[in-house]
Amino acid sequence: MSLYEDALTIAARAVKAADPYDTTCEALKRFLPGGDAVTVFSIGKAAIPMAQAAADVLGGRIKKGLVVTKYGHTGDFSSPYFEVIEAAHPVSDENSVRAAEAALAVADGLTEKDTAVVLLSGGGSALFEKSLIPAQAQRAITEKLLSRGAEIEEINAVRRRISAVKGGKFAARCYPARVITFALSDVLSNDKSVIASGITVPDETPDAFVKAVADRYLYDIDGALLDALYHKENCRVNDGGYHFVGDINRLCEAAKEAAESLGYRAEIVSRSLTGEARDRAREIVESVPDRPGKRAYLYGGETTVTLRGKGLGGRNQEMALTAAIALKDREGVAFCSVGSDGTDGPTDAAGGYADGGTYAAMQTAGVSPEAALEENDSYHALKAANTLIVTGPTGTNVNDLTFVLTE
Repeated sequence: MSLYEDALTIAARAVKAADPYDTTCEALKRFLPGGDAVTVFSIGKAAIPMAQAAADVLGGRIKKGLVVTKYGHTGDFSSPYFEVIEAAHPVSDENSVRAAEAALAVADGLTEKDTAVVLLSGGGSALFEKSLIPAQAQRAITEKLLSRGAEIEEINAVRRRISAVKGGKFAARCYPARVITFALSDVLSNDKSVIASGITVPDETPDAFVKAVADRYLYDIDGALLDALYHKENCRVNDGGYHFVGDINRLCEAAKEAAESLGYRAEIVSRSLTGEARDRAREIVESVPDRPGKRAYLYGGETTVTLRGKGLGGRNQEMALTAAIALKDREGVAFCSVGSDGTDGPTDAAGGYADGGTYAAMQTAGVSPEAALEENDSYHALKAANTLIVTGPTGTNVNDLTFVLTE
């Protein structure tokens, strides 16, 4: 097979291995034995397979269930146990608020005899929201944080402070019911307060950190709106436990196994890739050793993009476009970067691919790779070269996978 075909195979196998259905089933069987009734909230981009696991394992024990996921992620899921609400990502919309209000209405009816099972995955921060400030202002703050290159920990630190459900506030509304959380982590550190902005975990972020984030990224926001950032509630939570059902490690290990099965000598270089997307891509390409034979260099993580232009794309596509420029006319090396959830930025693509011929293919199609990068227009540049990677929603979300193949 070609490097391109191998790259697609490695990415597909890795993402499939990160599907949370089986691990969620195993965790539910282990930590929820017996036949007591439960209320289930499944929230995030992987909410559907996690809810399916709950339906299959818990069945009639579910007295009320709610699924909150991204538009287009429901597929053919249907269950008598669950209501499904689709909402927007990465910036909340009216359905995000409707989903939070529906969940809060259920939470308010719980008693000390009840158990609330919360199934969390990445994307929950935007999909599930009821703001303490006007919704339009909340969205503006989120958009500024995203466009100015804030890291996910910084974004969620702000989100927790201006939300009525984040930072443990949702679990507090469930009180005195016991709350048990099962999380598919999209956070490199597996910080429970960051995954879906910690709706079941009390906020312990220091005020100084939140202020530093505001000073760096929100310098043009009305000061009155920022007052909410410095108010931290003391949430009373009946914590029944917090359990992980998957993370970046499984994605990287599965990619390594897939590469080795195709004859590559594979190495996981990093499981915590962060920073500006174009900078990291350039560094990765430049660091590829000149060694004989088939080799795979794998990276897991989540970079950021600082918007300078008005183009279309996502962090994985921007990395692939940068790699196309760096790999111009270079033979025997390929670069691939994909989001495990199947969506990269506000596009229908999961990411992109580049090799030594991608630059020329863009030029032949009338696209200047350098101009496209300056405009943050990686989507259209990669589309012109026919190197976008489009998977559709995958049902999982455990960060991004970036790798280089050589032959």
